Amino acid sequence: MTQLEIITKVINVKRLKNTFNGNPRFEFNFNDVGIVKTPANAGWVYGFSADTFLNKNVSIKYHITPTKRYILDSINDA
Repeated sequence: MTQLEIITKVINVKRLKNTFNGNPRFEFNFNDVGIVKTPANAGWVYGFSADTFLNKNVSIKYHITPTKRYILDSINDA
């Protein structure tokens, strides 16, 4: 798995249904990357709400699965 890193702007954030275990998930739309989802059952997702990064420049790390899904590994203020 290759991890990619970029500084980009958050265009939209959508709260998804919780995982089977009850953990939150989010779908981010980034200016230069497109739609990226948080991984299932990731503890670090509890650290923000849907509005925390909206319309802000952020530094993200993400990877692309073999089935071409974009998964967010981390997000921080730029």
